[in-house]
Amino acid sequence: MMQHLDMALLSAFVERWQPDTNTFHMPFGEISILLHDVHHILRIPVDGQLMGDEASQDTLKSDMGGLVRLSVDAQVGGKWKSKWYDNGAMHAEGLLVRGGELKIKEMEVQCYLFVLLGSTLFVDKSRDRIRPAINLFLKDHRRLADYAWGAGALDYLYRQLGVATRAGSKGLCGCLTLLQAWIYEYFPLFRPSQLPQSPDAPRASSWISPRLPGGDEARQRLVRYRQLLDELSADDVTWTPYGRDGHTDIPRSLYTGPIRFSDIAEGYDPSRCLRQFGYRQIIPAAMTVPHDQYRPASGSSYIVFWDPWVNQLWDNVAARRLELDFASRPCEQPSEIVEEYVDWFLTRSHPRITHPTDEEPQPRPLLVHQVSYDFLLLFQI
Repeated sequence: MMQHLDMALLSAFVERWQPDTNTFHMPFGEISILLHDVHHILRIPVDGQLMGDEASQDTLKSDMGGLVRLSVDAQVGGKWKSKWYDNGAMHAEGLLVRGGELKIKEMEVQCYLFVLLGSTLFVDKSRDRIRPAINLFLKDHRRLADYAWGAGALDYLYRQLGVATRAGSKGLCGCLTLLQAWIYEYFPLFRPSQLPQSPDAPRASSWISPRLPGGDEARQRLVRYRQLLDELSADDVTWTPYGRDGHTDIPRSLYTGPIRFSDIAEGYDPSRCLRQFGYRQIIPAAMTVPHDQYRPASGSSYIVFWDPWVNQLWDNVAARRLELDFASRPCEQPSEIVEEYVDWFLTRSHPRITHPTDEEPQPRPLLVHQVSYDFLLLFQI
């Protein structure tokens, strides 16, 4: 399931993630995964009802027992020796089998959707287990289309990127297909070849991601990716991969405030990434910040606490919408910034990950768009 992922590439970007702003800090400034990116890459709804329902662990566990009509403290059985419910998560493959055994169409569909969402949008680090909070949004099939699934998936990915930045954290989860496809969209330097497709199709399905070896070769790729990112300039970025008007049909992308998936809430601020809307980047205003936060180096108790009233911000679209023409002006060049932006940014970040003397400089490879299509076809062969 994860064979299409280049974990070395994803790791290189995780190293540049700033959880206070939920943006990647690059040598040229900030850039992030925004709601219109989710729309174009995955083609799932980013507008709708905020996924703010939550429940206690005891309630979630009880719900799981009701779903499978069994004690979740028991073993799954068959070829599986583990329990249904372990470490706060449900056994995924067993759920699929149990859904068919129940002979109740509605329950079978609910189990299937539960596993589908848990293995695509809300992936757990265990890979074979699913977060029970997903089921909160599946109980009433009539409301499935009402939720902003894309915003929930983005919120969950933001949180997992934040956890992955902690020194003691191991692994990365969330919708990594979204993350990798987003990298391909904005950074031609890392793009594989791409298939033609319908304009309405999810763009994630157009990329031909080669299977890459792990082990020492992956570690070597990571070192190289770090160097390439250190050398990037703003002109190396495709700032508006869906066209200058790629966000206009997705007004929710200009929302400013927290987004949520159950008990997870993260800040979302498009004003830090104006170039992704085709506008000149200015020094952004202060973000809406959580009431409290605890992000220890271990990553084991990662907590971001928001006041309850912030949930209302999502519904107040008009007041929370960033007005681009008021904040800035359209770019004459795609990477345009105000003169004072660089100095402002460098006092709050650092442009390089590797030390200049760590590695011998290597020749910079050609960007994909500089290579002929015939060469790409030959390379695929």
